[in-house]
Amino acid sequence: MHFDYDILIAGAGPAGCAAAYDLAHAGKRVLLLDRRTFPRPKACACGLTRKTLKALRYSVDPVIERVCKEIVLQRAATTPETKSGGPSFVASSQRVGSNDARSASAPAMADKTAEVRIRSRNPICAMAVRDRFDDFCLQETLATGAHLRKIETIAALREFPTHIELDIVTASGAETLLAPVLIGADGSNGQTRRLAETLARISSELSSRPDPERAKRVEREVERPASVLATTAEPSWYTHGFALEALIPYSALPAQLPASDAPHDLVFDFSPIPGGYGWLFPKGDHVNIGVGAFAPNDSPDQLKIVTRTLLAAYTQRKLGVTLPKEVTGQHLGMGGHLYVPCGRVLLTGDAAGLVDPLTGEGIHSAIVSGQAAAAAILEASSTNLSSRPGRSVVERPAAPSAEAIAAAYARHLAPLQQTLAFSHRAAKAFYKEPERGFRAMKLPFLRSLILKTYADGLPHTRLLTALAKLV
Repeated sequence: MHFDYDILIAGAGPAGCAAAYDLAHAGKRVLLLDRRTFPRPKACACGLTRKTLKALRYSVDPVIERVCKEIVLQRAATTPETKSGGPSFVASSQRVGSNDARSASAPAMADKTAEVRIRSRNPICAMAVRDRFDDFCLQETLATGAHLRKIETIAALREFPTHIELDIVTASGAETLLAPVLIGADGSNGQTRRLAETLARISSELSSRPDPERAKRVEREVERPASVLATTAEPSWYTHGFALEALIPYSALPAQLPASDAPHDLVFDFSPIPGGYGWLFPKGDHVNIGVGAFAPNDSPDQLKIVTRTLLAAYTQRKLGVTLPKEVTGQHLGMGGHLYVPCGRVLLTGDAAGLVDPLTGEGIHSAIVSGQAAAAAILEASSTNLSSRPGRSVVERPAAPSAEAIAAAYARHLAPLQQTLAFSHRAAKAFYKEPERGFRAMKLPFLRSLILKTYADGLPHTRLLTALAKLV
């Protein structure tokens, strides 16, 4: 069978480019599909930790706008009554500007005595603007030989024993692409996760075969496009975070910020919202300010707290300016520590729910999971080739089995998922009682270890061991 490409990748962001770069570098025919024209605007604070910069296959120095060697953590005030409901957010005595909403739910300013400054000799986090960062990574990836096509949508996905069929719609019309593997890197709002979930359900029903007649009905059903069968329901393991952000030029800031922050401070502020934080990320000519909810929570109403009104009040109180009209929002994919790869569709990044629920960091997981998907495909392809000793070197090997691809990806993804499982537990504990986390951060040894875990990706087992010894 002739395949159009060896690998199709839906999404040309950090996860898709990380996978495409390694695969194209290994000589695979790779096609990236994206609905946007690059460079394109993307809501993201785009702080690149040391572990993120280390994971990249190339330097991104040309798009780095600022390097931060200090993090400022500001805590929410708590009261003795908050035993199980998390922090009690105190009302601020500071006035909100006349153009902003005044309500009891407005965020409270962090007491300057209730902050921790973490300094490092080496850069902790590098600042970039997401549209420039993504475009730079894409150009580096295309230079390795990967291809890019702009599409309008994915119309259908079908999986067969040897390949997948992807129906796409472009400006020129509809067409079908054939390949052994599809990598889903299209983010939290993408289509591949839901389509893959439908395929997994169909496969499960076929394998169970409760009775011959039902099996025949399912077999007829699987011939239809998966998009017809897919619903808006997410996989049971998948959860969402949500964040809003705005860009404020330094030239618009007052001489002294009302909350006594410095314009170039990298701030994580846990006072404005339960289950998340507000932030100030300093860039070259502006500050990225935002609020987001990330903590694992069974309540669907948690994300409703993140509103334009909240961000407007927070912007006024932290920066002393009115929120601009242009505000961008983003869903963040979480729960990926429970994701189990299945079949010929490999999910990466936000599409696989791999955002860290403790920090809200997603770019590192996107890059690492994209590279894991590429490594799995190359490993499965190599195994398949070596099992056919008589094959000519110029003859393209048969597609590896779906089971081999999924199993290899599960192995390569496991270290990241273990870290995210730890973050999931840590986020539930920290956001329930942030004060305990701040007490721990005041211990120099533990502060250093936590910083290395965040910035360098130190194995969480070392952090747990240190905590156990401390206790």
